[in-house]
Amino acid sequence: MKNKLLLLATSACVLTALVPPSVVFGASQWSYRQSGTTQIARGGTAVPVSEILPKLKGKTQVPIFIPTSIPVSQKMYYPTTAQANSYAISIEYTADCGGTTACSFGSIQGQKGGEFTTKLEGVTKTLKNVKLAGGVKGVYHNGCGAYCTATLQWKTQGFMYTVAIKNGRESDLILIGNSAIKAGKR
Repeated sequence: MKNKLLLLATSACVLTALVPPSVVFGASQWSYRQSGTTQIARGGTAVPVSEILPKLKGKTQVPIFIPTSIPVSQKMYYPTTAQANSYAISIEYTADCGGTTACSFGSIQGQKGGEFTTKLEGVTKTLKNVKLAGGVKGVYHNGCGAYCTATLQWKTQGFMYTVAIKNGRESDLILIGNSAIKAGKR
């Protein structure tokens, strides 16, 4: 039994290291419809904003941006932490993940101040400026070590926001970032 569990865990790690989670869980094919010049995604999992927000409000001075959906087709779990100058929302596949690589999808963070990611020698695969909803300037970064982590960062009124996805794609991060920006401060 232990060998079967070890094999299953190892397979999951290898699979998530090679394939974006949205592909593994069947959400890689997003359908879009054009509404003027805005692409509107259909699909994905709704983020339980009403459950997350009370865990952050009053515990941080950082304006809270939470997307309305993420590009996966299964229930996710959202443990949170908050301090006066920052907050973090983990996005996990299991309730008891605790940030472990095998069961972590990514995170959403906000902090006072901060600088955009710059090229990291030997780690950075992609680093580029992107334009987000409302003309907000963002920076997309994809870096690889033991596994790849894609991040999208943007600044608003002196606060830095970061969305990170393990083995993520630029298009998925932009969907999440735009969803948070369009939803506005919570």
